Amino acid sequence: MNNNVKIIFGFAVGAAAGALTGLLMAPQSGKKTRKLINSESDKMREAVSDVVSETLDQAKNKYNNLLEEYLDKGKQSVAKAKQKAKLN
Repeated sequence: MNNNVKIIFGFAVGAAAGALTGLLMAPQSGKKTRKLINSESDKMREAVSDVVSETLDQAKNKYNNLLEEYLDKGKQSVAKAKQKAKLN
């Protein structure tokens, strides 16, 4: 996980914890507090989902780039081997 993703994730977790603490400390009815907690948990779920999606996309891109790089190196090695075989 790169630093930006860690920062975003940490911010999301901190914001959710702060929001939850604020909700629990607020003087309101239990029904209203439960609704607010559900709302905040939905926001947190979306934030975590976004971070996970971003991280997976980055990992897929990195994997695909490495795969292409190694395939190209393999093709070059095969071409060199064929060239050497023709010379012998």
